[in-house]
Amino acid sequence: MSQAAETGMPRKPPILEWDPYAMEVLSDPYPFYKALREAAPVVELAGHGVYAVGGYKEVREVVTDHTRFSAAGSVGIYDPRKPGFEGRPPNPLETDPPEHDHVRAVANRIMSPLVIRKWRHVFEEKAADAIDRILADGGEFDGVGDLVEPIVFGGFPTAMGIRFDADAIRAIGYMSFNMSGPKNELYRKGAAAGEPYMEWFLAACQSDSVAPGSIADQFFQAEAAGDLPKGFAPSVTRALVRGGMDTTMSGMTGALRLLAQHPDQWQVVEDNPARIRFVFDEALRYEAPTHIVYRTTIDDCELSGYALKGDTKIAYLPGAANRDPRKWDDPDRFDVMRDTANVHMSFGADRHNCIGQNVARMEAEVMLRELFKRVKRLEPAGDPHYLIHNQLITIDRLPLRAMPR
Repeated sequence: MSQAAETGMPRKPPILEWDPYAMEVLSDPYPFYKALREAAPVVELAGHGVYAVGGYKEVREVVTDHTRFSAAGSVGIYDPRKPGFEGRPPNPLETDPPEHDHVRAVANRIMSPLVIRKWRHVFEEKAADAIDRILADGGEFDGVGDLVEPIVFGGFPTAMGIRFDADAIRAIGYMSFNMSGPKNELYRKGAAAGEPYMEWFLAACQSDSVAPGSIADQFFQAEAAGDLPKGFAPSVTRALVRGGMDTTMSGMTGALRLLAQHPDQWQVVEDNPARIRFVFDEALRYEAPTHIVYRTTIDDCELSGYALKGDTKIAYLPGAANRDPRKWDDPDRFDVMRDTANVHMSFGADRHNCIGQNVARMEAEVMLRELFKRVKRLEPAGDPHYLIHNQLITIDRLPLRAMPR
């Protein structure tokens, strides 16, 4: 036993040799998540100079304790406050109290369930049209291109009030989620993919481009009224477009995959229709769309008996926390009877929960309700294909077969 352990003094975190950005980890992160949880409550990631946590308790603590762990250094591995920063542009909500509390209160009002509900009919129409086409074509379809994308691409830009270009949106998302990581090959591919569309993207998120009465327009109105700081509205619009489509589509696609692969859980929902609205959150727990997120230690501090240096990035892994056996019974089992909303870490927590979660839940619920109304069974029709990112876990092709009622 070390002297530190004997005296109860904070220990230095052990070094974990796994690389969270290695292709084999990004292709299948769950062995890494297990190793991270079992190594120690907090580790140092070899080769990156950052700390990391994967246990549910520590992940939630890092997300919620702004006195030790700051959001102002961005959610990526690089800190935009440091010289030479070239990573993903920071989100305007990546701030700490008290600044964060005011702008978040305004944002919550603009994206409240009451406001979001008025766009529900748009998503319902897109879901019905997509399933009409799937069943008319014989029932074999790509869960991404034939169902999830038509709903999200068809509804979210309308609700946000931005011009839409599918190729541009895909490229911007690919850029954003790769440039949150280190300057590896994926980072360079992401930057190259997004660069041709940046001028379009920046222009599409300005006040003179958004639709009157839309969510984005309300942000611009709040900024003009002095309720939000200057420059906040275009920045948060860009952040919502970047994150509000890719992560939502990842979660929705994951829900489809899991229901197709677990016919017993499809039957549970058939027998308990009220559970439809719980499927999405359990899918997000089971397979978190976001692989790795960062905070920054403010000063030298302690976490679960380990000493951390100040002004240092600390990664938290939502997918590891969501499968922590110390938190969940049988965590590797997909179970639609779990009540995981606001407990799993895929939407963050407390002050830093996902601003777009009301939209995401609505989109997923609309899709699933239409499916269960029209389809008696969903089956795999081939293996899913994952699109690898530094930060996002997502399927870009999901062969499925729908059996009509």
